[in-house]
Amino acid sequence: MSESRRGSRRSRRDLGQALVEFTLITPVLILFVLLTVDVSRAFWESIDAAGAARAGARMGVISDTSDIGEATRDEPNSGIPNTLAAWGAVGPGTAQGTCTTATQVCGDPNGCAPSSFSGSQIACFAIRTCTLSSGSDLGSCTSYGAWGYRPVAGGHGLQVVVKVKFPPVTPALSLLIPGGSLFLTQTTFGDELYF
Repeated sequence: MSESRRGSRRSRRDLGQALVEFTLITPVLILFVLLTVDVSRAFWESIDAAGAARAGARMGVISDTSDIGEATRDEPNSGIPNTLAAWGAVGPGTAQGTCTTATQVCGDPNGCAPSSFSGSQIACFAIRTCTLSSGSDLGSCTSYGAWGYRPVAGGHGLQVVVKVKFPPVTPALSLLIPGGSLFLTQTTFGDELYF
């Protein structure tokens, strides 16, 4: 057999081998890229949720009549829009979305359980009071009140929880998560400043 025919067969075999390797590795590479995208999106959403929880707690400790709901929804201006569709029952203009008095139920009364999300809702917030400890660790919560009520004057703390529904784009990750969505939760505590 001539030398050129042997070289031709070898290059075809090498080309075939390269094609099989490419076919086997490509799905794995695509999966890694999509997982990277999902992790980045989840991190971005959790930053928005953390900012929203801090803004709500900050507003709750400044004044006993400031609107915790509006402050919470206004903070994440890039990832979670301040709309009724995004926030559902705790959205703008709703009874639970306006938190200006200690006697009204405001925020989600179930602590933003996954069952609190309906339809296209992607975010939820909940608030509750806590009793502050005394002594050297002043500011630690020792017991908690019911979800949905802000503190009244007199040395109480406030917990604000913001939960974001995160649907991954990676099909493999969606199959591994019960219900197909992750719930990213951020919690902030504050000590009331008004007495």
